[in-house]
Amino acid sequence: MLETRVPGHARELALHAVDGGHDRVIAVGGDGTIQEVVNGLMEAGAKISLGIVPGGNGNDLARSLGLPHRADEALVIALGAAARPIDVLRARRGAGSTASVRHFIAAGGTGFDAQVAAAMAHRRRRWQRGRLGYALSTLGELRRFHNRRVRLTLETADGERQIDRRVLFVAFANGMYYGGGMQICPEASLDDGWFDVCVVGDISRLEAVRQLPGIYRGRHVNHPAVEFERATSARLEGEPGTLAHLDGEPFGALPLEVELQHLALSVAAQPPAPEETID
Repeated sequence: MLETRVPGHARELALHAVDGGHDRVIAVGGDGTIQEVVNGLMEAGAKISLGIVPGGNGNDLARSLGLPHRADEALVIALGAAARPIDVLRARRGAGSTASVRHFIAAGGTGFDAQVAAAMAHRRRRWQRGRLGYALSTLGELRRFHNRRVRLTLETADGERQIDRRVLFVAFANGMYYGGGMQICPEASLDDGWFDVCVVGDISRLEAVRQLPGIYRGRHVNHPAVEFERATSARLEGEPGTLAHLDGEPFGALPLEVELQHLALSVAAQPPAPEETID
């Protein structure tokens, strides 16, 4: 068992695991740690599978995978033979030799949620980074944030589609959860070849506060200012300084390109239930 020491160390350990001939890497931690490991595996060609033992504050990918919360139960699955292929998202910011590229799995976003992610990145104490910390950061940033105009260019099942409007935020999700258990895209699937896009329009701060609790149960889907789409790729452009995040980790400002890599990673999963037989 190896312990990470600095940001980015988990990625390096995953790369070395591939070079060492291992067939699985087990990541113990939250979505940020798992994202680092995924980037190491993807850079190495995803030749080995990933096991996950949730140990963070959000654990949104573990929720989407249906993994147990207890570490001992999750470890049994992480060590088991059963695995499933899942989609991976690849984000790129910039161009040429200066481009920044990062893979992620759970969800990302731009606008208000990215502003909260940036604020959360500077919180050091555990309670500040848990659900209480997220709620306090959300309320604090809401006082300072102003809705931004963004332009999305999406590759959908019906061809290219553009959305150009002022928004509170835009989320792009591979799994249904983000932000520590919010069901931002309740219909999202990790292996369907699409990522779901949730556009929350130009609503007021008061309306945002009113709707926030319902996002944990997916009740925002019927709000008239909320729109959903499915895509295989997206380009996001916005006003200067409009931030982005990937799996809750800050990823600079727009413009940003996102593309889906179908079934690009194998992840340890619950073994299939035995089929019932009729005597």
